[in-house]
Amino acid sequence: MKDVASDGVDDIYLSPIDVQTLADRATERLRNAIQRGSLRPGMQLVERDLAERLGMSRVPIREAIQRLVEEGLVKKMPHRGTFVYLPSLREIEEISSLRIVLEWFVIERVIARWSPIHEDKLQAIVEQIRAAVATQDRHRMSELDAEFHNVMWEIADHNILLEVISSLRKRVTRLLYETISLMPTEELFGAVTSHVDLINVIKSGNVEMAKVEMSRHISGARDRILVYHQRYFPVSESNGHGLPVSPSPELAANSLAAANSLATANSLADNSNVLA
Repeated sequence: MKDVASDGVDDIYLSPIDVQTLADRATERLRNAIQRGSLRPGMQLVERDLAERLGMSRVPIREAIQRLVEEGLVKKMPHRGTFVYLPSLREIEEISSLRIVLEWFVIERVIARWSPIHEDKLQAIVEQIRAAVATQDRHRMSELDAEFHNVMWEIADHNILLEVISSLRKRVTRLLYETISLMPTEELFGAVTSHVDLINVIKSGNVEMAKVEMSRHISGARDRILVYHQRYFPVSESNGHGLPVSPSPELAANSLAAANSLATANSLADNSNVLA
């Protein structure tokens, strides 16, 4: 068999290919803009405007939006347009209840695979959460909470479970961050305690008690999301489409300011590490 190089094929044609397309980049930047708050729930996504802001044609933007629709982060409304999705109160309840069931399965697998290495890894994240609380870095707290759960899912070592449960969390990632941003300072230390309690009960090997603690952990997040939802979208349930009918004036003002910040999405996305 002939060596390919001996046929005079230029090496440049056989060099590694950058597989990330413009649509991939657009998807990443829009996803991060939604999760970081540059694009808030209920904001309309206009292909022309997004293409201009991100410096690309409308074709990759259109593909990126469709991917985000499939991820549940964006909602297309016939004859109305495309909007950043806001889960309804019912959906928040359903996502949370399903997460609890899946996290119980995670708990069972984590306890069965538990080792000192896993404990050290989770404890290290807790110490970072403690540091973030001390400086009131709420965005970092949100990132570390996501990282904590991601490590738990990795320990569980179940690829399909990871895919399903991470998809569910993506639907409420932005709302989770918003709830942390609104928490009174004195309540921030509870974020440390709740994660320490989870580690301790997992370490004990008591599966049922660990499930109870995980249920408490997720239910607490659900309750904070519901309070935030009702505060900023008090009538959003009436349309039944997962879009706010009339966001509160406070959120509307914030959304207008946030829209102007999308021009910085390129640098923001490159430095982000938000897990949904």
